[in-house]
Amino acid sequence: MKRLFVLIAIFNIGLVSFAQTTSDVGKIALSLIMPESIDGLDASQVSKLETKITNIVSSSGLASTGYNNNFVIYPKFAVYESNVVEGGMQNITVTICDISLFIKQVDNNVLFSSISKQIKGSGNNKVSAITNAISKIPSNDKELQTFIEAGKVKIIQYYENKCQDIISKSDALVKMQKYEDALGLLLTVPEEVTCYGKVQAKSIEIFKTYQNQKCILQIQEAKTALAANNYNLALEKLSKIDPSTNCFKESEQLIKSAESKIDAEEKKQWDLQMKVYNDSVALEKQRINAMKDIAVAYYKSKPTSVNYTTIIK
Repeated sequence: MKRLFVLIAIFNIGLVSFAQTTSDVGKIALSLIMPESIDGLDASQVSKLETKITNIVSSSGLASTGYNNNFVIYPKFAVYESNVVEGGMQNITVTICDISLFIKQVDNNVLFSSISKQIKGSGNNKVSAITNAISKIPSNDKELQTFIEAGKVKIIQYYENKCQDIISKSDALVKMQKYEDALGLLLTVPEEVTCYGKVQAKSIEIFKTYQNQKCILQIQEAKTALAANNYNLALEKLSKIDPSTNCFKESEQLIKSAESKIDAEEKKQWDLQMKVYNDSVALEKQRINAMKDIAVAYYKSKPTSVNYTTIIK
């Protein structure tokens, strides 16, 4: 007996938010937007579907979390047929499902790429048949990779067109002393964009200005730690002062008064930090990692959530 089932996503008002890590910085990112529930699927099946889509994105070399959630990937899932096949020791339920994926730019509500694939599943009942169908969604399917690549090309083109605007906006934020905002904005630009080198140079310039402002507070905190005979904390504070800042000479003087009071292991760690200061390549790498930390912390403090209902309109 053939029946037609269409599973329509139930779009609750709840919002979906995302975590970011420093490993995502510089990568083209697609924030995965999932409905809170899908009619006909249990929580476990929705979770399996989410994992499958994450794997599809990750296998294409893209980050599956984004900073400002401007570029999203979201699914629609439907079961078109569910048949009970009689025979053998027990009946088998066979389902024919459709998985559709969409890549969209949220700001302008522009669809960048889409794909639909039919998948079949079987099991002892309808639930197990749908679960089996979800498990058969191929992460490395050539058509799915082409779909992701089409979205990736559009995202790169977006940043190519917007690069100078992004740099100009970062300059405006710096004038308002919104350094975290400026760094967070610049570090959304992916490495594949031709202006990435220019953006990174601008980021380092802003980072140095920001550090020059912060170092006064770091010196004060280090002095407080020294006064409390907390030499390890003092060195921790001083180690964060960039050599390009106006405070660096004063920090070196404070370091001399603290490094003789720490144990051998702490001294070893501090000596390693000093080697970084004297190695231009290592210092540049440390600055880049520090900028990434600032960007991640900034966006975590101002999470952007996207409503699935709004996205699919």
